[in-house]
Amino acid sequence: MLVIRYHTFLNAFQVIEHRGMYNLGKGVQECTETSLLTALGGMERRNLSELDTTLTSDNLPVVSHDFNTWRISTLPDRLIRELHSADVKNIPVIIREVSNGEITESYTVTNDIIPFLEPLLDKVFDVNPGATFFLDGRDFEAHIITAWLSRRPKYRQRVVLLFYTFEYSSGEAFFDAVKQVSPEPDWRETVALMPVIFPQELPRLAKLIDLSDIAVEDLYEGGKIWIDSMLRQPMRVVAVHIVMARVKPEQLGLCDKPEIVRAFNADYAAVRLAYYVKDNPEVRKMRPHLKLATATRCYDFSAQLENGEKAEFSINIRTGRPMPRETDERKYIRRGYGIPGNAAAIADWVISDRSEDEMSFWEWRNKGVPRRVDHHCPHLDVIEQDGKSVP
Repeated sequence: MLVIRYHTFLNAFQVIEHRGMYNLGKGVQECTETSLLTALGGMERRNLSELDTTLTSDNLPVVSHDFNTWRISTLPDRLIRELHSADVKNIPVIIREVSNGEITESYTVTNDIIPFLEPLLDKVFDVNPGATFFLDGRDFEAHIITAWLSRRPKYRQRVVLLFYTFEYSSGEAFFDAVKQVSPEPDWRETVALMPVIFPQELPRLAKLIDLSDIAVEDLYEGGKIWIDSMLRQPMRVVAVHIVMARVKPEQLGLCDKPEIVRAFNADYAAVRLAYYVKDNPEVRKMRPHLKLATATRCYDFSAQLENGEKAEFSINIRTGRPMPRETDERKYIRRGYGIPGNAAAIADWVISDRSEDEMSFWEWRNKGVPRRVDHHCPHLDVIEQDGKSVP
């Protein structure tokens, strides 16, 4: 059982800071020493934070939300995976300006440099020995990071590694990939793991086993088989992370466009998978301490466009460029991801872009006071004033 240090493990709900506590308006970029120390080293002494990592060409883990260097630095516009660690060392982190929905070439330089994972973890643990990190290894690198963690016993009981369906088609595939990179013999007991499912991946998982990519039952079955394959492996799976918006049928209305129906059905299936992880007797018997994790994922920024419309954007992690959000019925899925207390209502852990709102919502709920929260994240709003972007 993973011990969430200085927290009551049996507590039904824990909020995890997403990418640290960053504030672009105050010059604090995500996934930096400042954002992590703000989250875990301040007066409030919080203890849980997520951060993202990717590997350099010589397999040193760098802390970065994007796989690409463009949005956060003045390095050449390349994948971090293509750069040697020496190319990344001591490079200042920047915050790029946003104008009319575009991330521009204009930027301000922060006080941080692109951090390498090990010295950053060591610095935060030195300041807050009770911290726990949820380390997001999103690409086909999680097996390498697993082996890296296995060789560093100082991080045992302190780091949980997230990995995804994108590159690991089954638990067997992940397990075999780890074995190929020579982990320590005891890695199965010492490295805490959290497999992650996005609803958008369920159609692909269903098709892998020759099922329909649109029927709820088939989408559910595709996800269930993937989860079961993870839980069967002799490795330390401490939680299953399922992203879900908990959309309602009336939000779909009479829409019959296959891509939209598929998205809604995938979310229905994701919620069913969450209850499977939480309540299935066989799962509980196999993994009695298994936790259900989810996320509050807000849009990364919004902008008032020249035509007067307000648009919401995410960030493409491979390019660092903005991606407009859907304006059709799938907007309800996006909003569901961004509402504090929504998916977390059935989860044990929530990795949240809005940790303050999440905790406030739950405090009110626990006092019996109903509260309504929307999907907007005001501190990330950007509007145009006199030709300048103002948060």
